[in-house]
Amino acid sequence: MRDYDAAAWKRAWRKAADLLPVGDPDPYGLPSLRELLAEHLRRSRAIAVGPENILVTRGTGNGLDLVALALLGPGARAGVEDPGYRVARNAFAARGATIVPCPVDEDGVIVSGLPSDLRVLYTTPAHQYPMGGRLPIPRRERLLAWARRTGAMVVEDDYDAEFRYDVAPLPALYGLDPSRVVLLGTLSKSLAPDVGVGWLVGEPALLSRIAEIRQNLSDRTSGPVQQAVATLLERGDLDRHLRRMRLEYARRRAAVVEILGPVCRLRGDTAGLHVLAELPPSVVEEIVVAAASRGVLLDTTVRHHHAESHVHGLVIGYGSASLPEVRRGCRILAELVACAG
Repeated sequence: MRDYDAAAWKRAWRKAADLLPVGDPDPYGLPSLRELLAEHLRRSRAIAVGPENILVTRGTGNGLDLVALALLGPGARAGVEDPGYRVARNAFAARGATIVPCPVDEDGVIVSGLPSDLRVLYTTPAHQYPMGGRLPIPRRERLLAWARRTGAMVVEDDYDAEFRYDVAPLPALYGLDPSRVVLLGTLSKSLAPDVGVGWLVGEPALLSRIAEIRQNLSDRTSGPVQQAVATLLERGDLDRHLRRMRLEYARRRAAVVEILGPVCRLRGDTAGLHVLAELPPSVVEEIVVAAASRGVLLDTTVRHHHAESHVHGLVIGYGSASLPEVRRGCRILAELVACAG
């Protein structure tokens, strides 16, 4: 695991080896991990929750599927940000839902245009993917008022919430109205994608329904992995890792802004692990191909649109690249943008 404290990681897995196999795993997750996650969320996101509000998942994709099984069904209308996270769109569609693309602007999902007949709305208010917006507090309040008025449930993906640069944290939607929000979190960004642990935060009645669904499907999160994560939380290793990585990601983000800021408009650089470089649609694919030939892999906004694309550009992720690699990639990209212009 790049950038991680190897000694802490090995220590956590030695502790996990002490956990004896059980016959029937708890569909909610290990009680000790749920206690520690509740404390972590109270401390890091100022969300007043207890273990009764937490169900441990295998990550965001697993959480989305469980939400779809509990709240959606054939023909139910599910709103997803457009452009937005393709996994959410795919997870809801796989369970028979009708996908309704919901436009976003530079701040996040546009509340005034939301339909009144959605059963679920998926949103990434902490750092919208891929546009990079942070949903302002007044719009968060309007979104929750819409949910209360229409009876919809908001599925809040707390994507990239741990990483902010020069901006204050914004309150989670769940903390503002737990009755209308399901919150999803994961360790895939803060640790690594293959850790396979996340969480679903909701009201006890909803979690009871989801836990029953898990049992019926024999869906579970690995016990030893949960124990390893619990040890990282209990010893403070995860918090120390997050503090260290905030500083490292801030350096990488600064490099992106320093090198690319003069040649193109950047969005979403105040938080998270990616920025959007806005470019004319005529040059985007040309730059992607040229960059790939020089070892720089880029994503585009077009790949995340459900409907017609209105904003065009390159999604530049810096979470898995070292600072020298980020600098090298951005210099190559700046050169290509200048030539294309």
